[in-house]
Amino acid sequence: MIRAFAVLIALLVTSMSVQAACRGADMRDHLPASEKAWLDKQMAATPFSSGNHWIARKGGKTLHIIGTMHSGDSRMSRVMNRLRPVIAQADAVYFEVTRSEMEKAKDHASKRPEAYLLPRGRKLQQLMTQKGWEQFEIFAAMSNADMETIQKMQPWALSLYMIPGGCRPYGFGLRRGLDDRIERFAIRKRIPIAGLESAGTGFTALARMPLRDQVRMLENEVALLLSEAPEDATAVESYFDESVWQAFLLEPRIASQYIDVSAKELTRLDHVFNGNLLGWRNRLWMKTIQQIKDQRVLIAVGAAHLPGKNGILNLLKQQGYSLERTAFQ
Repeated sequence: MIRAFAVLIALLVTSMSVQAACRGADMRDHLPASEKAWLDKQMAATPFSSGNHWIARKGGKTLHIIGTMHSGDSRMSRVMNRLRPVIAQADAVYFEVTRSEMEKAKDHASKRPEAYLLPRGRKLQQLMTQKGWEQFEIFAAMSNADMETIQKMQPWALSLYMIPGGCRPYGFGLRRGLDDRIERFAIRKRIPIAGLESAGTGFTALARMPLRDQVRMLENEVALLLSEAPEDATAVESYFDESVWQAFLLEPRIASQYIDVSAKELTRLDHVFNGNLLGWRNRLWMKTIQQIKDQRVLIAVGAAHLPGKNGILNLLKQQGYSLERTAFQ
């Protein structure tokens, strides 16, 4: 069982690198006036809701906080043209996880299979609704994966490794994104690099979510894939508008139009997901950031980690840092 599980994960991880590029629509272009007004109100109420490059200062410490997108896009070349001088002047560059540390994630499943598996005796089919399981079977058949092994995996792992990326710019181990470009440049310039967490921290964050919520999230993702919903490029386009939080706010409201789940319930599940994958990790990272002494440092993390009450920028403000938004592209 463990060997079959490790082989399955290896195949699924490999498939992440060959998923199709984003060719979807920016849903913001199709919002009615009332929805646009709602979105503007929510953005205004969210601390640091816009901006991909901020400078935080405290004492002798200067932090350039860069919101990144983990997947590739040709527009990243323009961003790097502006960032190279900033990176070159840094005493160190910090990432969520360094590339060398991320390589260890490939072995994480074989070394800690219990982190990916359901409790002994539990099966995915037992946890899903009948409709949810029927839709998942249709979807899983497309991957030709071993259903006996899949039945024993935690929903968060299935969602991470099996749900196609497409227009979702956030994930683990994705290449050619801004993080990867910054890291390669820093290495060429012999600037020290470090990670704010280990390779397993992100997986731990996902596994912290209640099992019942993991199941509902997986059911909803599969239902959306099988629906007539167009591919959603809002997250990618709003990233280059430096307002990626708009996509996070709109996602549950758009999804509710295509699957039989209310926007309220989808928003609740989003809060569970973001509270763990974003907020919980942000607070962990602050412990490392606080240890940086009298340096000029660049910190490159996913753009979704910047906004909000529990975002990196607001947490820095609470620690007495002054913050200034600066040019990104």
